[in-house]
Amino acid sequence: MNEQLKALNTYFWNVGNDIADIRLLAEGALALYEGDAEPLHRLGMKNNEEVAASAFDTIGTALYDLRKRIADMQEGHLQETIRQSSESKHDS
Repeated sequence: MNEQLKALNTYFWNVGNDIADIRLLAEGALALYEGDAEPLHRLGMKNNEEVAASAFDTIGTALYDLRKRIADMQEGHLQETIRQSSESKHDS
C-alpha cells in the first residue's frame, strides 16, 4: 500500500509539473500573439486580406481559451492534490 501511495504521489507531482510547463508554453504563445505577431493582423486588414486577419483573430481566441482551460486544469489539480494530502493525513 505504501508503494502505491508513493507511486500516486509521484504521478500527481509529475502531472502538476507538466501542467505548469504547458501553461508556460501557452503564456509564451499569447505573449508572441499580443506582441511580435500583432502587426500581422494590421497588415492583413491594410491589404484587404480580411480572411487572413479573421484567421489571426481566431487563433487569438483559441489561445485565450487554451490559457483559461489550462489554468482551470491547474486549479483542479491543485485542489485534488490538497484533497489527497488531507485524506492521507487522516488515514495515518
